[in-house]
Amino acid sequence: MTVTAPQRPRRGRPRPAETIERDRKILAMLRANPDGLSRNAIAEEMDLEPVKTWLALDRLRRQDLARKINAEGSQADKDALWVAVQED
Repeated sequence: MTVTAPQRPRRGRPRPAETIERDRKILAMLRANPDGLSRNAIAEEMDLEPVKTWLALDRLRRQDLARKINAEGSQADKDALWVAVQED
């Protein structure tokens, strides 16, 4: 007999369709630019507030769809590039 842990209910409210679409567009941009894009470049291209861009990138990172790469010799977030995680 196999015992499985009960599924925890998702916390919080469901994401609005606008947020899901924004994340999808940012991920598509990252996939189209394999050398990476800065957060500010993404915000400017999509005409988004920097905080909304950062939140979208963080959601993609937590889902293992994107990752941040610091520029060599720099730890400043403004110099970081974001790239899409390669699909297997």
